[in-house]
Amino acid sequence: MSGSGGGPSGDNGNEGWRPASSIGTTGDKQGQGGGGGGPNPCVFTEVTILSSPNSAVIAVLTVGAILVVALSGQRVVAMHGSNIAGSITSARLADIIQCINAGQQYEARVTNISGGAVTVEVYPV
Repeated sequence: MSGSGGGPSGDNGNEGWRPASSIGTTGDKQGQGGGGGGPNPCVFTEVTILSSPNSAVIAVLTVGAILVVALSGQRVVAMHGSNIAGSITSARLADIIQCINAGQQYEARVTNISGGAVTVEVYPV
């Protein structure tokens, strides 16, 4: 059969809302030997909008700013210096929490600011 393929047209509309990532996957070295057990489940990117944004912090952010992703209690937050810019919400939130607890670090690059809405791309470091 033809017509199936990767991408938004082949996914019945379930995943097409996510913009493509601009972060490369240089850590994936399939076929180059070594003893890996498959791809690292903590190496992914996610585009989301910060929830509960801190207006004082958002006022000083610019597109391209890098925020540190951290756990704060039961929340995953994006930090600008020592201040919380907002919370990370994502379909992969459980993965992010599990990976941070396992030692993976993430950053969030600000990709768009529209009023109080801040779009970020979360990626591993």
